[in-house]
Amino acid sequence: MGRTAGNAASGLINAAALGFGGYGLYYTIKYIELPPYLATAGRWQFLTNLSLVISLVVFALGAVAHAVKSTQLFQIKNALHPVALVLELVVTLVYWPLRIVFIRLLVSDPSRKFIPMFVDICLHLVPGVALVIDFFCFMPRLTVNNRDSFGVCMLLTFMYWAWLKRLIDVEGGGQYPYNFLNVDAELTRVIIFVIVGVTGYGAFLLLRRLYDVLVEAEAEEYAGSKKED
Repeated sequence: MGRTAGNAASGLINAAALGFGGYGLYYTIKYIELPPYLATAGRWQFLTNLSLVISLVVFALGAVAHAVKSTQLFQIKNALHPVALVLELVVTLVYWPLRIVFIRLLVSDPSRKFIPMFVDICLHLVPGVALVIDFFCFMPRLTVNNRDSFGVCMLLTFMYWAWLKRLIDVEGGGQYPYNFLNVDAELTRVIIFVIVGVTGYGAFLLLRRLYDVLVEAEAEEYAGSKKED
């Protein structure tokens, strides 16, 4: 599989993910009315929306880079890709188990109508799946080491915690966007943030390990076919 700029399949996947993800974000902003206890903090309190914006930038860069065969844009996209991937891994791995099994840990009022399933998939599944496919099939090997990866994960975790602290007025009746964060002690909330951040880092390490195994097998197969020729 081509891991350079100009790959039509990768460009198509990026363009499709850009379209689906963009629609999901548009629908959320245009049609979803937040309950009073969330409305004050606005739509950018949700990690889903924040991570999706970064993912859309990655998808746009990927689609254009492959369309015009720009190595520079391809490299910029690959530099941003791990950040988007970690965030979308957290979104997907946390959201769907809670959405399906532990709904009360996700929302404080499960009786409220959820967004349409198609929009739900555009927001919480398509970006992560597209990034994983792109990572395994079309990206060159990442050069960032595990220590720096962990540092980035913890930095993103701290930034999101600080962002919510700034946005949410708990004393004024505001609540955190995900119900499992609505705990009394701030230390408990910080521990939850760290656990979620470590989960994202662990998933990223697993994907890197799988990448090494799969790409090595791909390289060996390619080398064998060249020898036969």
